[in-house]
Amino acid sequence: MPIEVPTAGETEKTVEAEVKKILSDLQIMRRITELESTTAKLVEDLNKLSLRDTQRPSDPLTTAVTRDLGRLADLLQIEGTQDSVTVKPRARLRDQDFKLVRETIIEHGGFWSSRQRSFVVPRNRKG
Repeated sequence: MPIEVPTAGETEKTVEAEVKKILSDLQIMRRITELESTTAKLVEDLNKLSLRDTQRPSDPLTTAVTRDLGRLADLLQIEGTQDSVTVKPRARLRDQDFKLVRETIIEHGGFWSSRQRSFVVPRNRKG
């Protein structure tokens, strides 16, 4: 059975193709490394923003409402103003979650405002 020996030209083409493939793989790996680095920086920046948001000074009523809402606070936009604390769902809440939020808001003297589509806890409760 005869053995074929590649010519110098065929060997050169094979080597050239393999080198191109390796260089291509290296470029892909370099790009993956760049993307991983960028992703890590974005995660770090996002964590800084989240941390800065939680470190924002808050008034006692807003802090109490947020604390009492517990895990549900993540589903809500909670804003304190001079007159009240407004608690607005970021998206539609499940019935049981809405009920828990409503109960917590009522405990703080608040109510659901269908006009504002949010819960309102007045700062100066009369009565």
